Amino acid sequence: MAFHYRLEAVLRLQRSIENQEEHRLLACVVRVTALRNQIAEWERERSNRQRMAAAEMQAGTTGVALSVLADWDRGAKRRQAEILPQFEQAEHARRAQVARLQQARQKREVLESLKERLETAYDLEELRRVQQVLDDMFLTRAFYYKAR
Repeated sequence: MAFHYRLEAVLRLQRSIENQEEHRLLACVVRVTALRNQIAEWERERSNRQRMAAAEMQAGTTGVALSVLADWDRGAKRRQAEILPQFEQAEHARRAQVARLQQARQKREVLESLKERLETAYDLEELRRVQQVLDDMFLTRAFYYKAR
C-alpha cells in the first residue's frame, strides 16, 4: 500500500497561497521599480537642463529662456514631490507583502516537514512489516524442514 498524506489537499492549498503571495510581491516590486525609475528620470532630466542652463548662461542667453528653465525645474521638483509619497507607500506595501510571503512559506514548510516525517515513519513501518513477513517465512521454512 502506497503512502497517503491526509493533508495533501491542505499542502496543495498552501502552495497555491504561497504562489499567489509571490505574484503579489512581484507586482509590488514592479510598482516600486517603476516609481523609482520615474523619480530617477525626473532627476536626470533636471540635471541635464541645469547643465544646459549653465552652458547657455556662459554663452549669453535671455532672461526669458532662464525663466522658462526655472519654471520647468520647479514643475519637475513638484512632480518628484508628488511621486515620492507614492513611492514610499509602494515600498511599504512591498515590505508588508514580503512579510505575508514569509508567513505563507513558513506554513508550507511546516506542512511539508510534517509530510516528510509521516512518510519516513510510514517507510520504517513498511520495512518492519516486510522484515516480519521475511522472518515468519524463514521460521516457517525452518520449522517445515525440521519437521521432515
